[in-house]
Amino acid sequence: MNTPVDASGWTTWTLPDPQLNLPVLALKHPPGWTAQGNVTWVAEHNESPEHHWFQVTHPERVAMLQNWPRFDFTWPGGAPGQPNGHGRTYLPPSSPDQLLGTLLPQLLGPQGGRPTRFEVYPLPDWAQRLHIPADGLTPGVAYTGVYAGVDAPVAGRARRLELLGFHYAVSNQAAFATITNHGLLVTVLSASLERYDELRPTLYAIMDGVLPNPAWTTAAGQVGQTNTAEFAQRRAGAQWAAFQAEQAGIARVGQAAADLRGTQAGNAQAAFDALMAPPPPAGTPGISAQEAWRNELGGVTAVEDPTSREGSTKYVSSGAALTWQNENGEVIETDDVLLDPNINSHTTWKVVRRYGQ
Repeated sequence: MNTPVDASGWTTWTLPDPQLNLPVLALKHPPGWTAQGNVTWVAEHNESPEHHWFQVTHPERVAMLQNWPRFDFTWPGGAPGQPNGHGRTYLPPSSPDQLLGTLLPQLLGPQGGRPTRFEVYPLPDWAQRLHIPADGLTPGVAYTGVYAGVDAPVAGRARRLELLGFHYAVSNQAAFATITNHGLLVTVLSASLERYDELRPTLYAIMDGVLPNPAWTTAAGQVGQTNTAEFAQRRAGAQWAAFQAEQAGIARVGQAAADLRGTQAGNAQAAFDALMAPPPPAGTPGISAQEAWRNELGGVTAVEDPTSREGSTKYVSSGAALTWQNENGEVIETDDVLLDPNINSHTTWKVVRRYGQ
């Protein structure tokens, strides 16, 4: 018999199902304790598409309530322990206590050691304890409540556990064999051995206070009856729509970023050009303001030069009277207007035209 616990100041927590947009259940836990859980739907697992779990943990992690995802099995059809691709694992049917013993290492976790006590008893009030409504039971399925008390080392420390669950089994005649689907739903209450008696009433109060959401139970049942292909198509369509929306969002953000970069670059260039562009000197048609300003500041002038890397522009001294250039791009600047560089030359020299002249 558990000591009554005052839960009036406890924190309320719900387990959300994003697929159905409904909370699966609600519970209360003492302040300082933490609750977490998850709901998964796998459309391809048409025999068992939904699984959920939650756990509530003591602030010092000395105690925990765990509601495990339902263990679903089928037999025959494949090697024991292998998935059947529809949400179940191949495993020969066995009695509830044997199946619980098979799953015990998984329930203890990777740091669990060999149990020093493992006692299994019937659990007559399993439906009430595990909050299973009458309409949640399937006709033709055999249900059996099971309880186990366990002492085992976990992470090197003695720990006590109580396992409460129910076993289900149903057999159907297939074309070549009788197929048995069976499984186990388990809730685990655990704490360090030295504090178990102290924390046991709180763990039971948390478990007894779990409230399943009838609306979610109904919606989940309807999904279970929906054509698998339709459900998969709807889920794939939703994923594709989300993907398209995501890609469109990425494209919009990318274009906006590109536009912003272009605007910023344009603004910066315009500001720079405005700063660097004094009015062009008079009498120099065909020369840009920046080019005329550079000519004025640098004492150079632009001449035509098809061989220049600067396009058709070459800069020469603005103080020379004449500029000669040969086909190799070589330049002679001179103030002697009588000079003819073609005399005794192997190249042809021509007077180049200056811009604006």
